[in-house]
Amino acid sequence: MKQLSIFLIMWLCGAVAAPAPSHASDPLENLKKFSDFQKIDVKRLLEGEIFSQRGPLMNFPNGISTQICFFVPLSPEAVFRLQQSWDPTRCASLKIYASSGLSSPCQPRDFKKLHLDPGSRPVKWLVEKTLATTSGKLELNLTSSDARELSACVSKDSSLNSIGSCWSKLLLTRATAFQLKGLGGVLPYEAEGDFLYPSVQLRSMLQEQGKIIQEFAPLLQKTGMLGNGAEVSSLQPLYNWSFFEANHHATLNLGAVYQLAVGDHYQLLDIDYYASSTYYAAATLYEIWPIRDGKKTGSLVWRGDFLAAPMLRYTKGIERLAYGVIMIQEIKKVIRCFLDDIRTKP
Repeated sequence: MKQLSIFLIMWLCGAVAAPAPSHASDPLENLKKFSDFQKIDVKRLLEGEIFSQRGPLMNFPNGISTQICFFVPLSPEAVFRLQQSWDPTRCASLKIYASSGLSSPCQPRDFKKLHLDPGSRPVKWLVEKTLATTSGKLELNLTSSDARELSACVSKDSSLNSIGSCWSKLLLTRATAFQLKGLGGVLPYEAEGDFLYPSVQLRSMLQEQGKIIQEFAPLLQKTGMLGNGAEVSSLQPLYNWSFFEANHHATLNLGAVYQLAVGDHYQLLDIDYYASSTYYAAATLYEIWPIRDGKKTGSLVWRGDFLAAPMLRYTKGIERLAYGVIMIQEIKKVIRCFLDDIRTKP
């Protein structure tokens, strides 16, 4: 694991030396330079079609990626602003129980929306795994220290309210470390005697995306995603946490969103640096350009999603491609909810 980390550091540092992306605002031409979309039907785009591409099969065994393009009838600045204020819990089909921003520094009250529903099968799964957690049995994404503290906490009171409070404490500890040290403060998961670092998982996926890294190099460098990740980001992110259903399991995560204005458009990086189960880490890169066709104006949005999950290690070929199709379907569901919400706003 250490050798892999050193290799990634060397490779990514080399990527920083690549030329910075053009600030020109011809989105369709810019798109061709780094994405898998070499031709976009503008008419279909402006009519609301969401274009998608499965990412190529990765050498990294835990990783999968997708790319999506869509149109939003708002300016890039408005799209960015709405993305940060949008409440996905209003869309029931997304199965998000709670989602909230975190203050800086984060506070215990930031997790007051965390409630465990006794009638939810996915929540029951999380409760069962939490109660079964000991320092020697790690079925959730934890360190041995996390497991001991979680076990000691729930042993005092195993009610749902208490278990929710125990998880809030764990999330607070991890969020605080990230706010203080950036990616260098992200604790590893322990599994089968090995240490698994979410930051290494993210870099392992990005290292196979040379053109994308070149396009987003200024943003990735400022966030600490390029280099060894020990430095704190020079950009102030928006911190967040969520509680949602993933693969029939109730899952808690911690994330951060960074944005950078590049000429007349925006680049964003949205990372999940902690997930309680189901997956290890995730990153979404966005580029949002102004676009005009006749009298119709708005924003062209490209997003690239990268997911590292344990079950992907055991999938190959057609099965891995099938996971890519499912991932695209889920992302499109989120985008449609977002666009529907925009249309219904006064």
